[in-house]
This record gives sequence, C-alpha cells and structure tokens, in this order.
Amino acid sequence: MTVHFAFLLHIYQPPVQIAPVIKQIVKESYRPLLTALRDHPEAKISLNINATLTEQLDDYGYHDIIEGITTLASRNQIDFTGSGKFHPLLPLIPEPEVLRQIKLNTETNQHYFGKVYQPKGFFPPEMAISEEIFPAIKKMGFDWVISSGIANSLPEFPSTFISEHAKTGTKLVFRDDMISIDCAFDKVNTVEAFANRIKYKRQDHDYYIILAMDGETFGHHVKHAIRNFLVPLFDALPNREDIQMCTVSEIVEKYAKGAKQIPKASSWSTMPYDLERKVPFPLWFDPSNHLHLEQHRFIMYALTTVHLAQKYRESMNKEQQQLFDNARNFLDRGIHSCQQWWASKRPWYSPDMILRGLSEVLLASVNAKRSIPESSQDIKDAMVLILDDMLKAQNAIIKTL
Repeated sequence: MTVHFAFLLHIYQPPVQIAPVIKQIVKESYRPLLTALRDHPEAKISLNINATLTEQLDDYGYHDIIEGITTLASRNQIDFTGSGKFHPLLPLIPEPEVLRQIKLNTETNQHYFGKVYQPKGFFPPEMAISEEIFPAIKKMGFDWVISSGIANSLPEFPSTFISEHAKTGTKLVFRDDMISIDCAFDKVNTVEAFANRIKYKRQDHDYYIILAMDGETFGHHVKHAIRNFLVPLFDALPNREDIQMCTVSEIVEKYAKGAKQIPKASSWSTMPYDLERKVPFPLWFDPSNHLHLEQHRFIMYALTTVHLAQKYRESMNKEQQQLFDNARNFLDRGIHSCQQWWASKRPWYSPDMILRGLSEVLLASVNAKRSIPESSQDIKDAMVLILDDMLKAQNAIIKTL
C-alpha cells in the first residue's frame, strides 16, 4: 500500500504590501524553498503564485525567484495552478470580474514564466468556492479545481477516486484540512511523524492525500520548517515505498473518476459552525460584521462606476481613456481579499490594510467619473450620487476602525 501525497503551496502578497515585508519573505521562505527543491530533483510540488506577486518580485529585482520557479517547472518539479491575479474572493464578485481576474493572472504569469506556465488546475483564492464560480472556471479550460475538505458533500471523503462537479464536469480535489493545518502549525514536523500521520487509514490499497497551505508557512511563519522538516523529507522519499510525493495533477491522472457532487460554498478558513449559521466566507463576508458589510457595499459601488464608464470608452478622447484605464487598474488591485481579511477580527485586524484597500477602490471610482465624456452629463451626475454613497460607506468604515 502506498499513500500518494501532494503539497499544494500558495504564495501571494497583496498589491499594497510594503517592500521590506516582501524582502523578508523572499529571504526566509521563497529562496530557501526553491533551493531545497533544486537540490532534490525527485521532489515536486504544485504551486499557486498569484500574478500580483510575480510582478512585485520583478519590480523589486528578485529575478532569481522568477528564474528559479521557471527552471523547476521546466524540470517538472513545479506543477502550476491558475487563480485570480489580485487574489479577490471570487464568490463575492460578478462573473465578468472573475473571468477578467483569471485571464489577467494567466497572461501575466505566462509573460514572466513563459511556455512552462500551462496550469491544468485552478486554485480559488482562499479556496473560496460557490456554485457561481464553476462556469467561469470551466470557460477558462481548467481540468480540476481544489477546495477545502469542508466543501465535500459526499458521504465518503474522496481519497481513492476523483470526484466531479455535477454540472460542469470539472474534476474536484479536496484538501485534507486536518493534516494540512497540523503541518502549517508545526504539529507534524518530522519525517516519521508525517509518514505516520498520512498513513492514518491503515488500509491495504493505495489512496491519496492533498496538503495545501500558504507557501510562506515554510521558513517565514515557521522559521525552521524548511531546514528541519522539508529537507529531511525530501532526503528520505527516494528510499521509501510507503509514501510517494506527487503533484496534484499527477494524482488527478493516477486515480479514476468517481461520484459527482455539488460542493458546499466555503473557504479554507470556514468552520463547521460557520456552515451551520450559513456564513460560508466568515473572514471576508460575515453579515454580523459591520465592517464587512460596508466594505462589500463600497466595492460594489466601485464596480458599478467602472462598468458604467466602460460603456463610454469608445467615445472618450485619449486623456479620458487613460483615466478609464487607471480606474480599471485601481479596481483590479482594490478588490484583493486582504482588506476584508484584516477586518474580520478573527483574530486578525489592521486598520492600515483596510484603508490601503479602500484607497485603491475609491481611486477607481474617482478616475471612472473623470473619464466620462462631457456629452454624457447624466452619467456624470449618476456617478456623483454613487460617490456620495461611497463616501458615506467610507465614513462608516473609518469611524469603526
């Protein structure tokens, strides 16, 4: 009996992140992780890198990270996944924005990583899924999508077959939440402890386990995790037959398709009691959190202004088109999920990160209003009304901070 396991590591920094933080994470996590993989040619991972981070790595001169990822992908040690470029919570935005974020992510990462960036699978930011996002994932041609284990709606947890989405046919894979969390919080940190943990079924047939977590866990959040856990694990694997490292795509290819299902709306931070009270995205949209409600309203107003302005782009002069393009860019950046996450108070809270996100969204609406041709005064007037309501929402948020 062999347990096939895959690490899916998610690396991302918000577009408003400050340079010293990225420098620290590159030093502590990204660079040592790539070195560990490079030094162990049989080791492999699935990797989600949101393209906003790829751009930041380029902007700050960390070209060795981009080159290292490219080289490892060319050696089949990295299996890329698709995602949304600026890390929005996809179930909270309309389908045109979902499609746009996915396209931007693919285009940007292909620009930097070249032809090796050909993701088969899809990583929804924060593993946040709902029925509304599956048509977009299907349209973009992804073969599989990963969700948190809590999203599984079958009586049996899929570990010997690959489940399928009942409507789109997209293959579904689920994170083993408990083991992933134990690894992320340094509770499983030796080779034998890890091997025993993933062999918990004690069965006579092969099965698989998918472990998914922030890549920054290794070296940044848990300082010794690369040196004391990953490197010894990579050293030991060539000599073991009981556990075998794979990519998620290899597991999807290796195991037969099984039962269809409609997974539950959820994220990788959703708990059973959240589902009981029908709050699938508690860290980003909790109806009992006043900040979340005002943030969501603020973002929806901005989406409305930019989409209104887009209808007039052909009649804009060059200066107005540039203003609209600025609005579009600010909106793309502004809908990143971190501003809501930092407002969750569960237990995370940061007025600075909340305000940085708000600023990007407000700039989107201001530039959208300025881009409207003078001949469309009625639309300009409508924009003023929307901005009035946005400022009320912003004021409500600031007073709560």
